[in-house]
Amino acid sequence: MIKNKMVILSAISLLMALFSCGPSVVFDSTVQVPQDGWHKDTVAVFKSEITSLNESCHLLLQVNNSKSYAYSNIWLFVDAVFPSGNVQRDTIECTLANDAGDWFGKSNMSGDQFKSIHPYKLNIKFPEEGLYKYYLIQGMRDTVLSGISEVGIKIIEVE
Repeated sequence: MIKNKMVILSAISLLMALFSCGPSVVFDSTVQVPQDGWHKDTVAVFKSEITSLNESCHLLLQVNNSKSYAYSNIWLFVDAVFPSGNVQRDTIECTLANDAGDWFGKSNMSGDQFKSIHPYKLNIKFPEEGLYKYYLIQGMRDTVLSGISEVGIKIIEVE
């Protein structure tokens, strides 16, 4: 329990440090989830053109949820398709709230929507130039997941 809190605090601190230094954004895109819910077979698709292989980057996931979201986390299946066609599949857990039910991330003015950023891959260098595709699928047990409004991917250069 304490270890989980330390990991979360470390990740949040790392992200805050990254954003305070003004990193260069390589890619930033979100996809809206249908209002009637995110069906387990609905795929959010992102395409990013990578032209520099020398820069270290962080790949981050963004999740926007309402306070009516029923869980404190979300599991995402992420398929990264390289320009060569190679596919790398990952299963990522994004923690959205603490044990007391307090949501992480920025809230909107009314306080009913929350935007949180989660590490996906840190300090990587892309092995190939070209078009990378990312496919995000919700991996929760619900066939239709309610309370998620947007998901996204952000790629930033780090120094």
